Amino acid sequence: MSTTSFVLSKIIEINFLFLHCRIKINLQRDKIAFIDYFPYLLTMDFDYRFPLFESILYGSLNPFLRANNFTADFDEKYLGMGFDSTPDKGIYGFTFYKPANFKCRFYYHKLVQETFLYCNDILEYLAEVQDADSRAYLGLTILDRHLKTCLLKIGETLQTNNLSPTNFLQPTQDTDPELFSNSYIFHLLKVCVAKAYLEVQNALSDVVLNPLTEAMLYTAVVAEMPPVKSYLKQKSGEKLQQKEMVNNEKQSAQADSEVAVESNSKMNISKVDTKLHSVKDLIAMKIGSDRTVRRLLEKKELIGIKQNNGWRIEDTELQRYLKNLKSKTNDKSKL
Repeated sequence: MSTTSFVLSKIIEINFLFLHCRIKINLQRDKIAFIDYFPYLLTMDFDYRFPLFESILYGSLNPFLRANNFTADFDEKYLGMGFDSTPDKGIYGFTFYKPANFKCRFYYHKLVQETFLYCNDILEYLAEVQDADSRAYLGLTILDRHLKTCLLKIGETLQTNNLSPTNFLQPTQDTDPELFSNSYIFHLLKVCVAKAYLEVQNALSDVVLNPLTEAMLYTAVVAEMPPVKSYLKQKSGEKLQQKEMVNNEKQSAQADSEVAVESNSKMNISKVDTKLHSVKDLIAMKIGSDRTVRRLLEKKELIGIKQNNGWRIEDTELQRYLKNLKSKTNDKSKL
């Protein structure tokens, strides 16, 4: 080995040891034992990132892009969304101002739907995690390292672009329509992320040592000046029970209607070969959660048909997807 090669190898070895020490120090600072968490991290396959955040701040849904100017055909985009009504299974009721133009309406329905889907899925996921150390790690990762960072970046965007609530709450004849719309959208995004934070914080209340209120999130993290307006109110236990009863009644009524349709179809002479499934049907079949099914449809891993009342998936397409999924699972098991 030449002298140069020997020196380079030593430099690489020293850098690796330095990096290892930094990782160890950071883990000790956060009171996390790498050996204890490493097996858990290998099995953590849940996407805890807040939906649409990166896309709205840096991607194709950024309201500042020319393609997303308020003059764009957001009415057509809204009609083409093809979403189902998503129930809010969290404990914090969501309220915000009604959208005043097509651009605001598009972002309102897209954000609120994705927020409910995210909260529903993450609450279901957290309920299955019982180990205290794992729950503490999830709290650190989701709350402190992700959702707080999202709120910090939203605060920076609000301040940098002068996106004050007064732009859409008290507009004048001179208020720029773009400033009106973008102020509305980013304050809506702020409330959506705050709801997700409070829902996760409540679900992990056994391991969260310093819980924050909605107002504290806006003043301490988003850096808004007090007093701040609150949009999230904790539901009472009675309201939650009533909502659960209503959802059960709706599911029961839907099941009864499906039975009636089936019995009526048997009386018809003509037979329809094409069977269509809704997103709710696929959830009932254990294909995945509401959010998972919609991700499959958006990524074209499962081909569906967009209609005004939601997605519809042909039975033949569903069987194709299941067959491919089974084939992939078998291939992995052989490795």
